[in-house]
Amino acid sequence: MNVKKPALSEIINTLLEFDTAIVSDCLAGNQQAMDRGIKPLDAQNKICGQAFTVHCPPGDNLMLHLAVSKAQPGDILVASTNGYYEGGAWGEIITIAAQERGIQAVVIDGSIRDSQQIMELGFPIFTRSISIKKTEKKNIGKLNVPVLVGGVWVNPGDIILGNADGVVVIPRDHLEEIAGKAQEKVEFEQEIIERIKQGELTVDLFDLRKYEGE
Repeated sequence: MNVKKPALSEIINTLLEFDTAIVSDCLAGNQQAMDRGIKPLDAQNKICGQAFTVHCPPGDNLMLHLAVSKAQPGDILVASTNGYYEGGAWGEIITIAAQERGIQAVVIDGSIRDSQQIMELGFPIFTRSISIKKTEKKNIGKLNVPVLVGGVWVNPGDIILGNADGVVVIPRDHLEEIAGKAQEKVEFEQEIIERIKQGELTVDLFDLRKYEGE
C-alpha cells in the first residue's frame, strides 16, 4: 500500500509551528544552527521556507539584485558576503523589490542598512550587522550554490527556520524525519513542564542528584 507523502508546503507549515531551539536539538550536534551572530532585525518575525542561495563578492550586492529577479514567491534568500561587513548589502529599495516579488525573507551573513525603513515595511531580515556604508553593483558572484552562512553550509532548497532566537537549516532530504522528532520533543517538554507545575524538581526529572557533592 502506497502512503502519500505530505506536500512540501504542508511540511513547511508544520515546521513553522516549532521553535528553532526545538528543531536544532533534533539535528545532530546542533550543527545546523547558525551562530549567535545571525539574529532577526525584528524579534517578532518568524520565517520558514526554501533557501535560494546567494554568494556575493566582498563589498558588492549585484548578486542580491539578480537573486530577487530569479527567486520564487515564498523563497528565502540566504546570502554570504564573503566575510565583508563594512557595507550595507541590503537596504530599503531592494526590500521593496523583494516584497513585490513575493520573497519571504532574507538571511544574510553580512550587513544591511535602512534598518528602520525595513522594519516599518514588515519584511523579515536576519543579519549579522548593520552598516550605513554603500556597496558596489558590478562584480559577479554565484546563485543557487552551497554557501556558508552563520557557520552552516546551506544548499539550495534546504529549509530555513528562523525566529527571535536565531536560524536553523534543515536539509531537504530530512524534513519529515525532523518534523516528527520535533513533535516528539514538544510533547516530552510539555510533560516535563506539567510535572514541574505539580511540584517535581528538574534535578529529579533529569536525574541530576547523582552529581550532588561533586
